[in-house]
Amino acid sequence: MGDSLEGTGFGRRSFLLGSSLAVVGAAGCLETDPTAEEFDGGDGGGNGGGDDGDPDATVSGTEAPEPDFTVGDSDDADYETVQQAYDALESGDVIGLEPGTHTLQPDVDNARAGDGEDLTKTYTYVGDPDEETTLEFVTPEARSFVVRGPQRFKPEDGPPGFWHLTLDVPEDVTFARIDDDELDEYDGEYDGDADSYSEAQSDVNFCTVHGSLDGPVSATESVFYDALAHELSPRDCHFMGTVRGSRITARRCQFDGQLRSDNGWVTDSVIEGTANLNNVTLIRCDLDGGLNVTGHGRVENCVIEPQPDSRQAISISSSYRVDITDSVIHGTVRSNQDGSYIDKFELNVFDVPSSTRWIIDGAPATDIYLNAFVGGDVRITTDSGDLSSFPADDLTLYDRERELGNYYSEWDGEEAADGILKARTLPGDDGEMDRYPLAHDDLESYVEDEDDD
Repeated sequence: MGDSLEGTGFGRRSFLLGSSLAVVGAAGCLETDPTAEEFDGGDGGGNGGGDDGDPDATVSGTEAPEPDFTVGDSDDADYETVQQAYDALESGDVIGLEPGTHTLQPDVDNARAGDGEDLTKTYTYVGDPDEETTLEFVTPEARSFVVRGPQRFKPEDGPPGFWHLTLDVPEDVTFARIDDDELDEYDGEYDGDADSYSEAQSDVNFCTVHGSLDGPVSATESVFYDALAHELSPRDCHFMGTVRGSRITARRCQFDGQLRSDNGWVTDSVIEGTANLNNVTLIRCDLDGGLNVTGHGRVENCVIEPQPDSRQAISISSSYRVDITDSVIHGTVRSNQDGSYIDKFELNVFDVPSSTRWIIDGAPATDIYLNAFVGGDVRITTDSGDLSSFPADDLTLYDRERELGNYYSEWDGEEAADGILKARTLPGDDGEMDRYPLAHDDLESYVEDEDDD
């Protein structure tokens, strides 16, 4: 039967970011609650007008605030150095930086609660959008105690902001958030909404960042050169190192390394390293380094390439509530052991080299239907030779309501009805049957026919 999908190179969609960062692909991800039956949107956060709760929302443009004071060598500058301005002004002011290199040592107090120190002030810093403006941070010092970090922005001050800057941040300078269970110690000096502070993030816009702010960050059209391990809400950004975080909500980003998050969503993005799915939703993404399923989540309308030095595109390490749908997958799928499976593979095109024998070799999902398997075949089996460790009554290779199964390019079946072949018993020790194999690989036509009915 036809191999019309093989070698079609499904996948890469290109677009140009407003910051002139070029990234390829498209992706997304809803923030998820692993205890919930359905995946809900996140609840915002960050200072840059974030849209964390809806991966399909439209993002409005951002403009730098007008400086209250200016630092530089010109006659118009209010201060010669940013340190002078930092020491003299009130927390929350907007400081404009003229082109050049500026050096700043933040001031800290011993933390009222928890580990580390509290930043005594936070500001918004605005550089020149047309000329190189660098802000270098120096490790804080204190006379009465040893500064060990992390440094946290206080509730009454909020997080810092950075616009049109190159930031050099050493390892021992951080802009972290005070833990929720420690906020009671700050009640006397903070009248704001504790929930708002719990979502506050440093605001990084049109910046180049060397090092890590090591705290929650909302970013727009910025480039990050080093590995990051913190909460992150980026838009149109480029990350050159591995990115990890307790929550990541990203749109139209380029990740050169691995991406690991414990919660969140990623849309319209390219992930060149291996992506870990753990309470995360990925929508319209190019996953160039494959996918490790290590938690609940959803993958929709993505392109999934094989993992490095492997034909395997998707690895499943245990039993998770995961749906992988409407995607193009250029590699194999195998659950790592008996009892490792997800909920569903539906409306996917598995387009692999013709030398691949088994696209699926195992029992990786309870529902596997309306997929096109091109270039290799499907074998349903388990390590033990039966499905005793699997919810056997749930495993199905066809949609019972629509009476539609899968398309197999490596199997020539006999036609039973218009577009449907006679039932097929798949290879494997367990004798699983696809009762309604599809006669051709145009999956959309089957869905459209059902919709018309």
